[in-house]
Amino acid sequence: MTEHQKLKKQVIQGSFWIFSANIISRGISLLSTLFLARLLTPEDFGVIGYGFLIVSAVGLLREMGFNSALIYQKSNIEKAASSSLIFIFLWSLLLYLIVLLTAPVAAVFFREPRLTPLLRVLTFSLVLNSLAGIPMSLLAKDMNFKRRVIPEVINLTVYGVVTVIFAFLGFKYWAFVIGVLTADAFQLFAAYLLRPVKIELKVDFKLLRDLFGFGRNVMALGMLNFSIHNIDDFFVGRMLGTTPLGIYNFAYRIANIPATNITNVLDKVLYPTFAKIASDTRKLRDAFLKSFEYVIFLTIPATLYIILIIPDVINLFFPKWIDAILPIQLIAYFGGIRSIGSGTSSVFLAKGKPDVMVPISLTQLIFLAVFLYPVIHFWGLIGVCILVNASITISFVWSFIKLKPLIELKLLSIIDIIKLPLLFSLLILLLLFAVDNVLAVEWKYFSVVMKIGGFPLVYFIAALLFTKVPGNMIRDFFNK
Repeated sequence: MTEHQKLKKQVIQGSFWIFSANIISRGISLLSTLFLARLLTPEDFGVIGYGFLIVSAVGLLREMGFNSALIYQKSNIEKAASSSLIFIFLWSLLLYLIVLLTAPVAAVFFREPRLTPLLRVLTFSLVLNSLAGIPMSLLAKDMNFKRRVIPEVINLTVYGVVTVIFAFLGFKYWAFVIGVLTADAFQLFAAYLLRPVKIELKVDFKLLRDLFGFGRNVMALGMLNFSIHNIDDFFVGRMLGTTPLGIYNFAYRIANIPATNITNVLDKVLYPTFAKIASDTRKLRDAFLKSFEYVIFLTIPATLYIILIIPDVINLFFPKWIDAILPIQLIAYFGGIRSIGSGTSSVFLAKGKPDVMVPISLTQLIFLAVFLYPVIHFWGLIGVCILVNASITISFVWSFIKLKPLIELKLLSIIDIIKLPLLFSLLILLLLFAVDNVLAVEWKYFSVVMKIGGFPLVYFIAALLFTKVPGNMIRDFFNK
């Protein structure tokens, strides 16, 4: 077996394991979100939304880009892992102490007194994550994706189950906190069981400087991307209050299901894979286009599917979330574009050019920062949804412009991949809308069932008849 064939086998097996794990864990996550929507109120989602926003912001400073740098590292892997682990652990402890002292300031700023005790407990998850990140990065570097997915599956499963149990018991927004800490503890144990790290108390500062030299660009990009994806939460929470933030967070969770699942697979498989073939432009381009084809096949119908079924699902099962219907439909576009463009960042990282993404993300952030205040003031949540869609479109177009010369990408190749999945999805969507108008009164429940089951079934049959993509995916799935 040639080196290229071995790598292809590793990619397919890695994608299989990560995708399979995502089906299980994200399915549990989706079910837990729906249960929580029944058990809790938009206000509860809003309170924890503030907590997640602040803890995630502090978490960006925690790993300093070292996890990505470890994957890129070519030598002294174990020593680099040990030094990184000690540094990140001590650094995360310092960050936790800072949050412990400054939590009341955040509570005053957001006019939410419940935030002080919540932050002081929830932020301890940073320490647990700092310890788990290194062995999980090493598993990704080794392309041992079968083991790499286990800690995350455990994390998401435990989080979903524990959070629902404590919400049912009446703990309200504290159920999220208990779920996060329990899940992180389980993930930490699993990560070290699967990939032990030999810890040397002597830290190699030269290796740390080298890792930080690569990681600082990744960290800067992570901070920009975090700001882009959370500046809207910041403005919504500060200007509109806890309940609107809860509605917006719920809408974002549901609408981003395709992006969250697909990008979670791609981020773990594509970057270490592309890094191994980065010197061969033709192989890198072919690998990117193959991954792009699979993403398009899944993302376009999933995005339109959410837009189609969400009004019926909310009205029938989650009436207190009716205000979230239009935001979910609008943000579904954001999730779809985010998913389609996710592979580009892996190419830039594999080529050792994370700096290429910085001006793109910075422009997107400035665009949002300038327009969010007036948009929220005049148009509220709906205006925010439209604005984030505009910002992700700018980033998407610019990323492909930068990618084109880097891997000698042709626009026609992209159009050829997109055209049939988009055409099939739009035709099925229009057909189901037309049928729905006919059955809207007398056969409402039949119409809902038809839309929920009919869209994916008809799309898959059409794709099977007119393209090779589903056949290739099925073959790869059964061949792992």
